[in-house]
Amino acid sequence: MIYALVHYPDVYALGINQLREKYDPQAGWIAPHVTLMFPVPESVGEGNLVSHLENVLSGQRPFPIHLQGLQKSWDDYLFLLVQEGSANLVGLHDKIYTSILAGYRNENVAFIPHLTLGVFSEDAGAYALALEEARRLDLDYHCVVDRLHLVKVNDERSRIVWSREFSLSE
Repeated sequence: MIYALVHYPDVYALGINQLREKYDPQAGWIAPHVTLMFPVPESVGEGNLVSHLENVLSGQRPFPIHLQGLQKSWDDYLFLLVQEGSANLVGLHDKIYTSILAGYRNENVAFIPHLTLGVFSEDAGAYALALEEARRLDLDYHCVVDRLHLVKVNDERSRIVWSREFSLSE
């Protein structure tokens, strides 16, 4: 099993979900989300991880984000980018990858705050179709990061088996 930390933005997700159902294999088991902590193994220890996240998030205030703009990642994902609030998410991501998580940070890849719309490593032709569909949807959302969710995912990465919410304090 693995753990990840995500934010579920408060967005009208119909268009996003239609796109994700076609192009994102995770669409069936996790709602549209922005990932702040990428999968770490269960061996980190649930108690240790929760304690670490409570310390990192202590005093963290809610902040606005603006999701708009599309980009293809280095590993063939289609991203809906975070514009406003991106620096806050990067700062939070950096704080998360300290202490017990320091060894899990991928130093070779810059963290780009985003919501994944699809994965295209096996079908490059589908990327052009998905990009055109996403452009037609004119995805543009303003929302607030006021809570994060630590999710525990089964080994097959096909469902969330446990979740804990962290509210950001005013």
